[in-house]
Amino acid sequence: MHRLRSVRLTALLVGLAMVAAACGGGDEGGDTGATAEIQPGGTLNYAADQEPTGFNNRTSKDNGTSVYNIVINMFPQAFHAQPDFTVKMDDAFLESAEQTSEDPQTIVYKIKQEAVWSDDTPITADDFIYFWEQQNGTIKENDVASTTGYDVMESVKGSDNGKTVTVVFKEPYTDWQGLFDGVLPSHYVKQRPGGWNTGLDKEPEKIPSGGWFKVDNYTQGQSLTLVRNDKYWGPKANLDSVVFRFLPESTTQPAALQNNEVDLIYPQPQLDQVQQVKALPDVSSEINFGLSFEHFDFNFKNEHLADLKVRQAIATGLNTQELVDRTVKQFSDKAQTLGNRIFLTGQPEYQDHFGQYGKGDTAGATKLLEEAGYTKGSDGIYAKDGKKLSVRLSTTAGNQLRETQGELFQAQMKEIGVDIKIANVDSTKFFGEWLPNGNFDIANFAWVGTPYAISGSRDTYRTGGGGNYGQYSSKKTDDLLEQAMGETDEAKAAEL
Repeated sequence: MHRLRSVRLTALLVGLAMVAAACGGGDEGGDTGATAEIQPGGTLNYAADQEPTGFNNRTSKDNGTSVYNIVINMFPQAFHAQPDFTVKMDDAFLESAEQTSEDPQTIVYKIKQEAVWSDDTPITADDFIYFWEQQNGTIKENDVASTTGYDVMESVKGSDNGKTVTVVFKEPYTDWQGLFDGVLPSHYVKQRPGGWNTGLDKEPEKIPSGGWFKVDNYTQGQSLTLVRNDKYWGPKANLDSVVFRFLPESTTQPAALQNNEVDLIYPQPQLDQVQQVKALPDVSSEINFGLSFEHFDFNFKNEHLADLKVRQAIATGLNTQELVDRTVKQFSDKAQTLGNRIFLTGQPEYQDHFGQYGKGDTAGATKLLEEAGYTKGSDGIYAKDGKKLSVRLSTTAGNQLRETQGELFQAQMKEIGVDIKIANVDSTKFFGEWLPNGNFDIANFAWVGTPYAISGSRDTYRTGGGGNYGQYSSKKTDDLLEQAMGETDEAKAAEL
């Protein structure tokens, strides 16, 4: 499972494998373009490696792919990302979405007259207004993954019996096409206990859908089934249903594919897993680089990690090349370390900003620790004021790739005198509880990108941002992100 945000650091290899006969064909290991005509009907059994934490992916708790892969089929969004990372308006949901004024910046959305939720309630401006009100930062008790864009809106108003939505901004916002992505059925959420924060955590079968599918049944720990939404007014889904079968142990997925228990797996690839899948008959597979990266996050509230020199020492002693070589490089020679937390290589704005960090400089790391007042004990671990420099590293249990990264990191840190205690937990608890509540010292997970690199980064790095789990705070960073988001010149925005 990955958290959803903008494009950043180390590209994570993503792989998929499918039973060719069940999914329209394709040549083994390469061309995945289906040549046979797609037939309507049938069920796709998908091996999901993570179980959803809830069903409102606009909260920090549910802001992950395990939730998004389900609700993208249920909640309408104004624009969709395309394979080339451009965006396209959903012309089944909207008649139009246009900027009608620059000063003040004004966007007018026209909702399809026939657009309705699966309980026959019309989709209207009320849903847009609710979406804005809950995410603009004015309701302090709300759990919001990101307020970006919504917090610079002056007003959101409806007209034309609720089928026209007019948004006026207080200040320019260039990435407006990334807003209103996954509009919720406001009439339903408002009357649910827990409302915005937890109202969609349970009974997903009751959640009205405005997309191709709706939830038919959900058995925690086992599976979730989506069925075709017969009230959907746009092009109908080809499949009758999609079954998400929860198989969190990455090693079990190829066997499930071989035994025809599932038709599709989409895991973080592991070396033995890749080899197993390639050996399976009648299975097409591929490995690609996606807009995703693995990373370590520091918790600034930890007594050791609150010290800048300790963080610098860990980053100096860290050998990112070894991490890549011993994990994703085994699947592809294209794998590489990156040196930017906003842009990926291949993007014209990319620059390597990592400098001396990530090079495995043991001497430089120990020098920084000693400058911070730490002394090395007889066991080789540094300590200060009688407290050992020992911190926890946490990630999703059962993910072999991340467990390997943790073991490599642990060994690297031992070389510089830092004790790493590995404390992994199942993904639901890790993403649903530990990260949002700051219950970690160092966390290893991945961010998934969008076409909006700068605005998508804002709430991960700004003070108090919904994705800023480690509580990093810098006024300079806050100010630069604000300036960049309001800059219409893309080159100037990237420079900022």
